[in-house]
Amino acid sequence: MAAEQAKLAAAEMVIIQFPLWWYGPPAILKGWFDRVLTAGFAHGDLDPDLGVPRRYGDGGLAGRRALIVVTAGEDARSIGPRGISGDLDSLLFPITHGTLWYVGIETLDLHVVYDADTLGDAEVEREVQRLRARMRTVAEEPARRFRTLHEGDYHGTRALRPDLLPGRTDLGIHLAPIG
Repeated sequence: MAAEQAKLAAAEMVIIQFPLWWYGPPAILKGWFDRVLTAGFAHGDLDPDLGVPRRYGDGGLAGRRALIVVTAGEDARSIGPRGISGDLDSLLFPITHGTLWYVGIETLDLHVVYDADTLGDAEVEREVQRLRARMRTVAEEPARRFRTLHEGDYHGTRALRPDLLPGRTDLGIHLAPIG
């Protein structure tokens, strides 16, 4: 896995593309994360000032960005904020926050190809052009900003301080305030 780690260490942007598979990534991608994002490389070193492991925005791969491209066999409503299958941002929170942000990689908004299993040639070409158009400006896109562990929002614990967004328990509480 040293070769994969070297590629990741040299990267400024990582594109992770996968089909939504039972509401998550295929097992082979999880296995890649397990083998490549190892302690000592992607996380686990100690913050010299705080004496705690660096993670959640401060991991070993801080300064890199990721674009997640997902093909899904459902429409935007089904995996949208009120969809029967659950919101795609929430379904992929274990990757965007629990894996990538944990090791310091900021993520961009998801790039989703809906109804991928039923697209005809014209629709496939439309999706190819949509991704190409996004890639032309992706370097200027703002990343999602999750809260960091070291900025004090989780002071004394790994749970969000009770005075921040009281009463809320959704995953959105871990997004940093804009501005």
